[in-house]
Amino acid sequence: MQKPNRSDIAAFPELFTGLDEFVAEQASRWLKGSSVVLLIALALSAASCSG
Repeated sequence: MQKPNRSDIAAFPELFTGLDEFVAEQASRWLKGSSVVLLIALALSAASCSG
């Protein structure tokens, strides 16, 4: 997939109207998922250290 340039956005603005919301939503999901993985890893690490 080619990266859109400024002329593409100017020619077809309706295709890019929700792009910023989409990127924000995906970033939020990624951060939430990595937070869960981090908490699980910390819990398992603490459990293995405590014996």
